[in-house]
Amino acid sequence: MNKNLMMIMIFLLISATLMATDFTALPTIGLEQARALALEQNPGYQASQASLEAAKWNRQAALSAFLPSLSFGASLLYVDPAPTLQAGNQSTTLNNDYRSLSLNLSQPLFMGGKLWQAYKMASASEEIARLNQGSERFSLISEVEGKYLSALQLKRVYQLSGLELKAAQDNMQLAEIKLQNGLLSRADHLRFQANLANKEVAQLQAQTALQLALQDLANYLGKQELLMPEEIVLDTGSQLIGILQGYDLQSTQTLVEEATQLLHSRNLNLKILDQAQELTDRAYKLAIGAFLPNLVLTGSRKFEENWLDRYEFDGSSQIMLNFSLPLLPGWGSYASLRKARWDQRKTQLEAHSASDGIKLGAKAAVINWVSTAKQLKSAEAALSYSEELYAQLQERFRQNLLSAMDLLDAELMLSAARLSHNSAYYSYLNSRSALMQLLALDDPAELDRLVIK
Repeated sequence: MNKNLMMIMIFLLISATLMATDFTALPTIGLEQARALALEQNPGYQASQASLEAAKWNRQAALSAFLPSLSFGASLLYVDPAPTLQAGNQSTTLNNDYRSLSLNLSQPLFMGGKLWQAYKMASASEEIARLNQGSERFSLISEVEGKYLSALQLKRVYQLSGLELKAAQDNMQLAEIKLQNGLLSRADHLRFQANLANKEVAQLQAQTALQLALQDLANYLGKQELLMPEEIVLDTGSQLIGILQGYDLQSTQTLVEEATQLLHSRNLNLKILDQAQELTDRAYKLAIGAFLPNLVLTGSRKFEENWLDRYEFDGSSQIMLNFSLPLLPGWGSYASLRKARWDQRKTQLEAHSASDGIKLGAKAAVINWVSTAKQLKSAEAALSYSEELYAQLQERFRQNLLSAMDLLDAELMLSAARLSHNSAYYSYLNSRSALMQLLALDDPAELDRLVIK
């Protein structure tokens, strides 16, 4: 009893330091609105968008390497003393200054495949950036949903604690009457007092937990004020949940296989792994290009003075086909080639391992989805039986046909059933959200179609 009183004093002291919050007066926010706010405020998602834009321009830069380059050149040469030109016995003094203008055009024809491989690598990098942005989006949405559902679950816990506190107060009033009439022992009266004190402590705990969850959600959404999530109504008697609750091992395995097929076409992380392998394959081919020849076509048009007449230019043109084949040093190129080959092998093995992990995670998510649907059914049945039992035992206690201990045991059973049902309710919603993230689905109806044919 002293321990219970000490706990009460501690929690009363803690609650006194917290600002009292009227949860009913808080502005509400819907799940879709919370998602939109998170996408707008989250710096990680904004960074992924910037990374995608950078990757797009990097691909454009790689594409420009195929295009011809044109440059303009101009030079002014001053010589002191002025040069002289000797022609027989005559000597002619030239100008001190000399000017020339030029246009130079260069077109790469073949660069050992390096330009093409660099462009394809830039394209793969752009696709990875696009997939990363999508993955960041789904991850962010899943994180928001997790915090949103956590706040709703704790809100329900707080509401349940209020119901239990009210029931404990009613029982305490009844116990007071029975004690005055000599129908209840002092020991049983103390049990009701302890039960009431524990319910008060439980409500304080639930209030604090809810306030922290709401603050966490508000911080994540970049809001200064607390926001109360709107309720998510789940039809526990729907056709979908009914089908899931009737699944056996064979039906669950079939659903796992169908989800795995959808995983291959939708999961963004699997696509990122494919692009990562594409990058290393291209890097290996790029290293091979170091042994291949280069072929470049160049042309120029030059305008020059003749050292005698200023600003009078004579034009000349030149076209050249330049072929080069790298010979030495060959060992560095060979070492780079071998490094690229082992990087390629390393990426393949890591991608295989990561792919297996993603598939295993999807399988576990499907099984968890089915399991939570079944748990929801069992929790609803347990809650219904517990409520009916408690109502009957409470009436028997009023008629002096039941002991205080039995009534308190029934109340404890009802409390456990309520919390279990609340946990099962939100576990189902969380499991569905996790599976949708893995399958990169925005609409729950797409997931439901795996079950409802």
